Amino acid sequence: MINFPLLTSEDIEVKVKQITKSGALLLLYKTARVDAKILDEAVGPMNWCCSYREVKGNLFCSVGIREKEDSDFVYKEDCGIESGQDDGNEKKAEASDAFKRACSRLGIGRELYTSPVIWADVATVQKNDKWVLQDPFAKYVVTHIAFNEDTRVITELEITNAKSNIKVFTWKLSSEGAIGRKMVKTWAPEEAEKTEPVAEAKEEVKPAEPEESKPQEKPKRKTTSKTASDAASSPVETVSPSNEGKHTSEEQMPLKELITSIGRMVKEMFVKEGNRDLYKEIITEVTGNPDFKCNTATDAEYDKVAGIYTALVEAGYGDA
Repeated sequence: MINFPLLTSEDIEVKVKQITKSGALLLLYKTARVDAKILDEAVGPMNWCCSYREVKGNLFCSVGIREKEDSDFVYKEDCGIESGQDDGNEKKAEASDAFKRACSRLGIGRELYTSPVIWADVATVQKNDKWVLQDPFAKYVVTHIAFNEDTRVITELEITNAKSNIKVFTWKLSSEGAIGRKMVKTWAPEEAEKTEPVAEAKEEVKPAEPEESKPQEKPKRKTTSKTASDAASSPVETVSPSNEGKHTSEEQMPLKELITSIGRMVKEMFVKEGNRDLYKEIITEVTGNPDFKCNTATDAEYDKVAGIYTALVEAGYGDA
């Protein structure tokens, strides 16, 4: 049996999937290059192969592996989804997605499905009735990740803005095997929890230096205590040393809101694409029970519902 290594923080990419007034939903993913690298390291470049075929307009990728050169290949297959961007690379993205999904069926990177819902406390601004990142060039990276090596479940996760070096998400599984995972964001030691409540601190970024040929407008500061005109004239603040010893926590997305969002995504999946099999696969992979029902889930099953929500978003459903 081939045991693929767990992903490292360098193997995992972070993308912004959804932006709201209060922050952003981040997702973890792996690239096709990481899958190829792990296959080369685990079985050798001569002991794996892949092929593609089209079925009813869907592109499927089949990935085969063998333990040694005189063994038979064992294949796993899955289909991909075209990129939503109209840049001429839609088919290339579909092929890459199919390859990654097939590798996931082999067990490579499947631990990413155990990720918590990542609501990052980052600065956002509203432009043309749409919320966007205050710093559109921010890049978020995984700076720490830990697993239970027996169950391959994520137990610790830390995400940092690589540009400002500010931690935007820090999380730890309170007790292994517990359903109720708690997401905690902190910039300070645990003993700071006993201090008096303080105002929530958000990641703030310094405005980029304007290019000589193209002056840029200063980013607006988010505020809840001033008017919009006051906020427009206020400078952007960075996290000051006085805030470094303070603790803040971020609430989970309410269970009902998660279930409602899943309902919308499943309706889109069924009505527009008739893709009931994919939803069944997600339910089974996340919960281990193909008959699990989100609409009857209890608070104790929050983690399972959150995992289904994240998997649906990763599959391309829901609002970006």
